[in-house]
Order: sequence, then C-alpha cells, then structure tokens
Amino acid sequence: MIQTNSKKKYVNIMEEMVAQEVNRKMTLLPEKLTKYIKRADVETYALNRLPPLYASSKEGLQFQIKKAQKDYEKKIAMVVSHAFAAVQKDILRKSTPLFKEEIKKVASATATATSESQKSANQNYSSRHSHYYRPGCAR
Repeated sequence: MIQTNSKKKYVNIMEEMVAQEVNRKMTLLPEKLTKYIKRADVETYALNRLPPLYASSKEGLQFQIKKAQKDYEKKIAMVVSHAFAAVQKDILRKSTPLFKEEIKKVASATATATSESQKSANQNYSSRHSHYYRPGCAR
C-alpha cells in the first residue's frame, strides 16, 4: 500500500511495485530459505536496476501506477528474480543495515565532500586559467 501520510511530498511508485513483487516471490520460497534472505537487500538490488517513477499528485500517482503496470511489470518480475539469485549466492555475506542516523551522516558527508571537491575544482580552474583571463586586461 502506498503511504500518503508521509512528510515527503512525492513517492516513488517503483519502490511499491518492487516491494509487492518481493512479497509475492517470498511466499513462493520455502520457509527455511526465507529466513536467510534479507528483504531490504533484494529490494535495493532490484531498485538499483529499475528506473524511478516519482509522483507528487494523485493524478500523477495514477499515471505512474498505470505506466509501471503496463511498461515495467515483466521487467520488475525479472529483476526481482535476479535479485533473489544474487542475494542467495552469498548468504553468509555480512550486511549491516543502515539506520536513520547513519543515513543522515552519509548524506551530510557526501554533501560536504561534494562542495569541497567543487571548490577545489573551481580554484584549480581559476589558477590555471588566470593568465588567460585577467580582469581589466584587453588583449
């Protein structure tokens, strides 16, 4: 079910479609195997291989749902099957889940690193090209 009470003003329909397909396929697997499969690993593997379908209005939501069902239903099923196979290949792989606090740390670290790399790139560009473009000099 799509959550509309969230604080976000948009939703990715593909996340819901993938979650439904993962639920459907989990019911078909033996119970002994399902306890070793991490649903989040399967869903993220699949979502990284599918296009996002965002909606920010009720009309957009209906449009994206129809589009996902029409254009991506078979691809979603195939990608989710591949995701199960990929996750099952390495059942003993260590996987530490991300928590909200850690996600915030990663996001802030990424934003800081991006801004620092942009600053250094701008400084490198301006220092290398300053002899070509000096303010007040006409050549």
